[in-house]
Amino acid sequence: MPEIVNHYVGFGGLMDNLHEQRANIYRSRLLLLHKAITTQAPGRVLSVGCGTGIFEYELEHEFGIHIDVALEPSEDLANDARAKGIKVQVTDAQRYEYREQSFDTILYNGSSFGFIPDTELEDTFRKNYQALRSGGRIVLTDVPAESPLGILLSLIQRYPQIAREDYQPLLEGTAFYDLHPYKPNWHPIPFYVEVLHRIGFENIDFFQTVLANPPYQNDRVEEVQEGYERGNYIAIVAVKP
Repeated sequence: MPEIVNHYVGFGGLMDNLHEQRANIYRSRLLLLHKAITTQAPGRVLSVGCGTGIFEYELEHEFGIHIDVALEPSEDLANDARAKGIKVQVTDAQRYEYREQSFDTILYNGSSFGFIPDTELEDTFRKNYQALRSGGRIVLTDVPAESPLGILLSLIQRYPQIAREDYQPLLEGTAFYDLHPYKPNWHPIPFYVEVLHRIGFENIDFFQTVLANPPYQNDRVEEVQEGYERGNYIAIVAVKP
């Protein structure tokens, strides 16, 4: 297996800065995450791709939800998370040594599964399935490829020749106003649902937030709604029977 790729070299503190600069978006995302992770008692939780640990910290200090183990492939971001008291291992979802039936919730926050190569995605989700206890859940949060924000970001990635001044006004109201590194792999939500079903997950629920178009996403905190068809941020919750 190739070496772990650190997409965030030199970006320590990034997520914390974004949290301050786009507070309404991050509050909406925190409420989405809380809704998804509390469809039942979270139990023992693994967070995959915790970044600087800002959401894990908020989950514990505001809602009393403890993250037992966190993974983060970027040493820079992992150090920020450790400073918040998060127990972090510097590795990724593919290389982590899972123990069977050892977690009740496996959480991928911030589209972290979008950094897993397509050729490794299903095998990794199968490892997650095996690591969950019966009745346990995998929780995926994402900027969907089919959302306005997802379309904008993926096109900017795919066509780097587009001049920044042509799209920057559209990003100003988003959490990507500085266009920091983001996931390289984009798929619409039904793609991931199909993968989860093939593995054996059942009872899949969807939640969404930040329905505003990109320039207006930080204008206010938005309530969580069911579904995935309109949100710029969504959560998928799937259960291991």
